[in-house]
Amino acid sequence: MTRRASGFLLLPVSLLLIVIGAIAFGLSQDIGTSARLNPREAERARRLAEAGIAHATWQLNQLSTCSGYADLPTTTVGSDSYQVSVSPTSGSPVTLTATATLASGLAGTRVTVRRQVPKTAGNTLTYTLKTDSSGADTYLDSTSPTKNYGASTSLQLQQDKFHILLSFDLSSLPAGSRITDAQLVLYRENAGSLSLSGRTVNAHRVLEPWVPGSQSGGTSADGATWQTRNGTRAWQVAGTTIESTSATDTTHTHYYLSGYTITWNLTGLVQGWVDGRYPNYGVLLVPTSNFTEAYASGENSDSTRAPKLIVKYIAPCNALNPPQDEVSGRVAWWKFDETTGASASDAVGGQTGSVTGGSWSGSGGVSGGALNFASAGKVTVNHTAALSMSGDFSLAAWINMSDRNGKRPVLYKGTATNEANYAMGTRDGEMYFEFYANGNWRTYSTTGLNLRPGTYYHLAATYKDSLRQIKLYVDGNLAATHTASLFNTPAANTRNLLIGTTPYNENFLGRLDDVQIIASTLDANGVASVMGGSVRLPAADAYVSSSSPPNVNYGTTTPLQLSFLPNDNRPILRFDLSNVPTGKVIKRAILSFHIENASVLLFFKARLYPLTESWVEGTQNGAISTGGVSWARRQNAPDLAWTNAGGTFASGSAAVLSLPLGATSQRYWEMDITTTVQEWVDGVRPNHGLIVLIDIGVDSATLSSRESLRQEPRLVISTE
Repeated sequence: MTRRASGFLLLPVSLLLIVIGAIAFGLSQDIGTSARLNPREAERARRLAEAGIAHATWQLNQLSTCSGYADLPTTTVGSDSYQVSVSPTSGSPVTLTATATLASGLAGTRVTVRRQVPKTAGNTLTYTLKTDSSGADTYLDSTSPTKNYGASTSLQLQQDKFHILLSFDLSSLPAGSRITDAQLVLYRENAGSLSLSGRTVNAHRVLEPWVPGSQSGGTSADGATWQTRNGTRAWQVAGTTIESTSATDTTHTHYYLSGYTITWNLTGLVQGWVDGRYPNYGVLLVPTSNFTEAYASGENSDSTRAPKLIVKYIAPCNALNPPQDEVSGRVAWWKFDETTGASASDAVGGQTGSVTGGSWSGSGGVSGGALNFASAGKVTVNHTAALSMSGDFSLAAWINMSDRNGKRPVLYKGTATNEANYAMGTRDGEMYFEFYANGNWRTYSTTGLNLRPGTYYHLAATYKDSLRQIKLYVDGNLAATHTASLFNTPAANTRNLLIGTTPYNENFLGRLDDVQIIASTLDANGVASVMGGSVRLPAADAYVSSSSPPNVNYGTTTPLQLSFLPNDNRPILRFDLSNVPTGKVIKRAILSFHIENASVLLFFKARLYPLTESWVEGTQNGAISTGGVSWARRQNAPDLAWTNAGGTFASGSAAVLSLPLGATSQRYWEMDITTTVQEWVDGVRPNHGLIVLIDIGVDSATLSSRESLRQEPRLVISTE
């Protein structure tokens, strides 16, 4: 990617003027001079060397790659000169050694200055922070100086009375990032009285740490008030200790008719925080004209209205970009966590998509919401250079199909037939990755996966440019490896990106979640990181039956029988969670059963209960057990009986498996068992697995077991 040298001139004299008074970042310098210095000449030489550092830094950051750095040759400024060596020649940070020589020849006219600088390269990324998850907010009231408003759902703003206090955690941004834009965005709930005058609001850098508190106008302040910064410790200056000048890059003025969202440009301030030039204690919004307004806080019931800081940046080479999950080069991430509206936000690159024909499923995703397509629909994302891929890249998404037949597209970079920079999806239960090159489609697929509707799968496709190698991953496991033929490789285009459709009117049916584009080739660990969780198959399963002799084992049987009348058949299963760290937060755990056949008279309902005693699966298929679980015993040899025949389980159910009248077979049906999985991980209850039983009725079902290849019970766990 080629960058314009905005703000910089190649003329060394101009660089000299820029550098004077702006010594870079306070890093160590080494000045070598002769024994008897001429202070005036030494200072001139030092400034010239600083100009060389600035010149070399600018030249370094014109490179769009992270290697091939070159020294800056001798550059003359009038009769004087400087030269700069660069080491190393790749990666970041880089040490620049500038030597300046004055033509006067007096003592001190040769000076060397060293600086360590970050080398930035790559696409412009976007990181959005909100006070409800990665920051804090409150407002201060001069007329009630002991009250705290940390839990208030609104933030009040009024000249000389209400000031808004905000902070954002920038610790995930890579050190050395070049901030290209930073916008503070607040949602205005009440614009106050009608007026035509401009409303000027300054944003001042806060100079002392503070805590938001938990009150909503209470005087038992445990957080910031007009008088204190934490409920007890006084501000050095009442109303918050701040830098006297406004931190906004341009004077902020808005109007009564400015709309719902109001923004402040804080680019320079955020750059200073990221560089560490001063501590990040947030900002205070102070109006300088007479008006009253109210804004949504992070405690507002609509999380989309929480105060935001939208930061665009170019990261240093090899930096880990937010979120901190070891994924380098992520350029887009549509989380689909919206609950309303026709827009799908991009959590990384700010590339918002327009939703047509889809509906939001607020709790139907892997870790939160999802976008559901019950019929033809799509998300259209306008073209940006970041979305076009011609080098190393990866695509990833969670999918839950309601119909697997035919082509079910997830991503398609193109808007006309016979063009695609890249495309990914499923076709008749197999994953594919393809692109259009030199007049033909280049398609690469898996075989034998037999992906079924009704459960979540994670798809990832990676492309390695130097090897022309394509790898396809399903649920984090490598499912296929292909090599593109010479010269027939992905070619970037300027077309829009389509999610959930193609120009051929092929449509994805079902739910999509966490669609991502990464400008690097992920390895298996990287794929696991973008998954944000894991897919687990049972470590053991069987069923116990009251109709057989009490010691019959069904450890290797497929399918698992589930019924109450005429026979009480109860499936049991257990998942190995031993590698999940104790105390790890489980955002969501979805258990899915593949239903081979079901008899539903009215409304099928089976309950899942946590087992309270250990058991052994066994190796029989309807024969007397020689070691495994049965109706009477949880294991044989040595014989251990269930405390309660048919399985001993907790009184509270973990989930309900529901099948409607006319339920489709040969597909998965899912249920949420997050609470139970969290209890297992935390050690609140031992993980002996689950038992499935019908309380009463003649409904029945056969469930595929772990011996049923590609149709096993599945537990999708999200931890990110």
